[in-house]
Amino acid sequence: MNKSSQSFSVLVPDGERSLLRSLLNCFSHMKNIRLYVMSTKQDLPLRHSKYVDRFFYFQASNDPLDWIENINKITREHPIDVVMPIWEVAIKTLLENKDRLEHPKKLVPLPSLQNFTIARNKERLAAHLERFGIPGPKTTFFTPHLLECQEELKLKFPLLAKPLRGGGGIGILKFGDYESLIGYFKEIRTRETYILQEFITGEDFGCNVLCDKGEILAYTIQKGNLWDPSKPYSAQIGLDFLYEEKLFQTVKNLMKSLEWSGIADLDLLYHPESDTFYIIEINPRFWATLTAALMAGINYPHLLIQITMQQKIEPQRYKFMPYVNLDGLKILLKQNKRLIFNTSFIWHNTPLKYRLDDPLPIAYEAFLKVRDFFRKKV
Repeated sequence: MNKSSQSFSVLVPDGERSLLRSLLNCFSHMKNIRLYVMSTKQDLPLRHSKYVDRFFYFQASNDPLDWIENINKITREHPIDVVMPIWEVAIKTLLENKDRLEHPKKLVPLPSLQNFTIARNKERLAAHLERFGIPGPKTTFFTPHLLECQEELKLKFPLLAKPLRGGGGIGILKFGDYESLIGYFKEIRTRETYILQEFITGEDFGCNVLCDKGEILAYTIQKGNLWDPSKPYSAQIGLDFLYEEKLFQTVKNLMKSLEWSGIADLDLLYHPESDTFYIIEINPRFWATLTAALMAGINYPHLLIQITMQQKIEPQRYKFMPYVNLDGLKILLKQNKRLIFNTSFIWHNTPLKYRLDDPLPIAYEAFLKVRDFFRKKV
């Protein structure tokens, strides 16, 4: 990982997001970089992390311009060099109100608002893939008219119904035939907007990228090997880092077509019969397996800061290795209790060492739970 003798200050304006924990793991490897965290949650355990230099609490507001003004206030009063949002809601707000920022050049590289919207919207992404000849599942927008006219549904079953908003596999439904599809939607009469996609059988892959104007500067490729059985279609909790040339070329073409700048997390599905990698989804933000990439050798937040400060990025390489998060480790220990003695695997292939390295947030979180328990009793 690259190190610099220069000192920088970084502001995360949406520190209330759970991804902050993974970001702190990455900051634990950064020298001479100070982290400022802004949050709409006052009792945030991670504010007590030893890697947070300053914490700012502002009450949540329905007006996004209030949030923008809070960023301006901090950059006005403190020597902030980089503004780095970590979640797509914050990224969208900043893209929509970039002209309201007093120091827009301090913002990390981001895609255009148009291409960000394409990546975030499943229907628009499907249309973009078709336009540029990039493999993706056949998709159509769900309308009530489809419940009355099967001929209009030009997709093959089984189908997946996906909420247009949301991610992480939440709300995805699978239907094996037309009768079950119309039966479900006639019964629930939901106002949620859905798309329908042909279900592709295959193997789950992921690709994380850091780009500049469509060119990939750093990437990691991983294949899922462990999932939470209670959460179908959710993200993997165990994976293997590897390399697949066809997958990389597919992602490369997509990022170039979007003229992408900044980071992104892509979900893909490999269909063995056609030897094709299909783009399933783009998450235009940081991702849950950020710590996994860090342990494999790619510190994405650090690289993003370096690009913002116009520093040269050296070619990046990552280790081919397995990784499981703490939920995955629990499952593996239930399957094989002797794994507890494999301390090398637990230390080098799980995020446990980062929890032990920064224990104060965990202690404060436990204190809050005890406090809330006694408050309820009283």
